[in-house]
Amino acid sequence: MIEQLLSVAVPQWVLDLTPKTMEDGQFPLQEFLRDSLYYPASGFDGDPVEHLGGNIISFVYVDYAYTRERLRSELEDPGFHGYDLLATRVVTERELAPRGWHPESPIPDDGDPSRYRDWIQELFCDWCVFQRQRDFPDSHGPDRFSLLYLCADGVTAFQVLYVTNSVAPKAVAIIQPGTGFGGNWTDFRDPEKIFARSVLGNPGGRPEILLYGGIGARDGYRESCWPDYSNFLGFVDGSIGVFSRRPD
Repeated sequence: MIEQLLSVAVPQWVLDLTPKTMEDGQFPLQEFLRDSLYYPASGFDGDPVEHLGGNIISFVYVDYAYTRERLRSELEDPGFHGYDLLATRVVTERELAPRGWHPESPIPDDGDPSRYRDWIQELFCDWCVFQRQRDFPDSHGPDRFSLLYLCADGVTAFQVLYVTNSVAPKAVAIIQPGTGFGGNWTDFRDPEKIFARSVLGNPGGRPEILLYGGIGARDGYRESCWPDYSNFLGFVDGSIGVFSRRPD
């Protein structure tokens, strides 16, 4: 948990979940998205969960290079230290995007969405809930947290989930986003390109927090990639800067 940010209690709707209610009930899209962390080009990087657990309970991971089989393997090993997987279930496209899948088209300066089409795996979405193991103290993290893992383009997924539903995540993570030869067709770091425009122009509001980092010297991430996030709160995990948004 990041001390400069407010800690939050695990919402009752998360505490009340059981494997049966998850399987039989409706996916709580609005509740999940509210105050969530959005992490495009995530791979299976546990840093945001490790460092913001307690500040955030719902995490949305998006990566178009992952298969469901690979995700399930990662959930088994290494998983999340100190947590057991309570339950997981498939989220359908209709549950995920009840208003339809209608993303904004990029402009030429944004990049070519087909550039890495050979990297893109079949669309899927899994919802996972994790329970802290009994022998780990409260200081380790929240009793429970919830993870939505979506194999999709990070720009499209943000628009469909947050912009269409007019809701803002609490935080966005841009960590080693695969720009250039890393398989990402656009640059999430660039404040002029489509991902930043989607996040910062969201009618539902802007996130409070930006995580920005990657491989390299930590001083390289002392300044945010987006000028609107100029309040540096410190580093987590060596080279991931945490920034809050400057007042409007």
